[in-house]
Amino acid sequence: MSRRILTFMCLTAAVLGLTACSQNSHTNNKDNGRVSSTQKQAPKKLVAQDLSDSEKASAITVYCALKYKKAWQKTYQAADKNGLSVAVKSATAFRYIKDKGYIYQVSGNGKEPDTFYILEGSTVNFYNRKKIGSASLNELVSYLNDKNEIKNVRKLAAYTTMGASITSDKYGVKGDNGLATVPKHLRGTWYNRRGKKLVIDAHSINGGEIHKISGSFAPTSFEQTRRWARARMENINGIDCYHVQALNAQNFGWLYTVQKKGKNEAVATYSVDTGSCTGSYWKSVKLAKANVDAKFASLS
Repeated sequence: MSRRILTFMCLTAAVLGLTACSQNSHTNNKDNGRVSSTQKQAPKKLVAQDLSDSEKASAITVYCALKYKKAWQKTYQAADKNGLSVAVKSATAFRYIKDKGYIYQVSGNGKEPDTFYILEGSTVNFYNRKKIGSASLNELVSYLNDKNEIKNVRKLAAYTTMGASITSDKYGVKGDNGLATVPKHLRGTWYNRRGKKLVIDAHSINGGEIHKISGSFAPTSFEQTRRWARARMENINGIDCYHVQALNAQNFGWLYTVQKKGKNEAVATYSVDTGSCTGSYWKSVKLAKANVDAKFASLS
């Protein structure tokens, strides 16, 4: 074989080798790109303390559907089509329930379900008519992460309605649609100049529960609803007022408004009967005393 032919063969082999290397490198880069893309698309794991209320309800529903099946599975399947409705109920008349806290009724069709849960701190108690189990939120979230249910939880959470109206018939007080949600700007602990507190949370004012009531409302005793009230937002003379009336009241109730005096906010209370201001509550007793002469708008 001549030296010229041998040189040509060596050059050809070298070119083919470089081409193969280039193709392999391109393929590897492409594969690496796919891996990187997959890593970017991997859903962020659920973290118990970061869950919103709707994500908690969704996570609990998916968990119970997997863990306990039966009624919870039916609720989840219906909710996957229609959205998840969660009503917050008072423990009044749920006489067989010993766990403390609000009862969250979970429905996939808007009708009264047999599936509900109670939150006690970081522990969730699960019910299908009666108690069927409990778990901490951390345990629940860890289980869902291990089962790769993250996307399903977030998908359902996007179609979850907290504080939904679900009329009680089998459970609780007949005709109760659930606890109403008090506007956020009213919530907190407020004080008058004598140190008297006005405590407003998500569902109550000074311990009196605010409820949504249906036309079929029929408590079995006065005691069941002794501390219940109904409420609605009203605009009177350009002022947004939260009108609260106790169910068994002999008057038309009270109005609660947040009004600003300088840099400070106060909750001013009014009698619906007279329209006159009956008091003011501030973020501290000191502020209440400093603003003892503050004037509030007349609603009459």
